[in-house]
This record gives sequence, structure tokens and C-alpha cells, in this order.
Amino acid sequence: MKQTPLKRYKRLNPISPKQAAINEEWNEITNEKAEELGYLCQWCHGLGQRTNPRDIFTYLDGHHKTKRRYNIHTKENCYITHRLCHGFIDDHSIDVEIYPDKRAWEVTND
Repeated sequence: MKQTPLKRYKRLNPISPKQAAINEEWNEITNEKAEELGYLCQWCHGLGQRTNPRDIFTYLDGHHKTKRRYNIHTKENCYITHRLCHGFIDDHSIDVEIYPDKRAWEVTND
């Protein structure tokens, strides 16, 4: 699909002010939790950072332990992972309460 010059610079689906506030709250929670954990991924235990979101190998995301559609945005519901690890967890529908890290999941699923 070819984009017109106008659409190249404009978001196709703008974020509502309500969603922007939710995203900001989750971002603050993720920053606090990552700092508490010493910027370590809870899944692979590798060191990460919260400054460059384009770096999928080291950027730390907040994964919701309980699905976000239930609006539980708390530090206890936040699981810190690299963006790449987060994708793996989502792709495999892994429950991080049952498998708290990659080693626990690999032992059970080999």
C-alpha cells in the first residue's frame, strides 16, 4: 500500500488522550520496576536499558502478568523483559506466574 506524503507524517490511528495517560502511567511503573531490578530482564537475566526503544535486544519492556484488558497497571503486575524476550513470551502464550524465567520454561517444555 502506497502512502501519500500527508499520511507518511501522520499517525493512521492517533492515540486518544485517555490511552496516552494510561501509556504514561505504565511507562512510569516500568521505569521504577526496571530500576529496582538493576535493569535486569526477569526472563533471560540479561542486562538491559530503558533509553533506546529501537534496540530490541537490550530495551526493557513491561509485560503485564495479568492481561492489560483488566486494567491492572501496578508494579506487582509488571514483569520486566527485553523487548525481544517480551515478543517470545507473547508468541508462546507463556504465563510468567507459572514459568518465572526462561530456564523454568525450557526445563518443562524440552
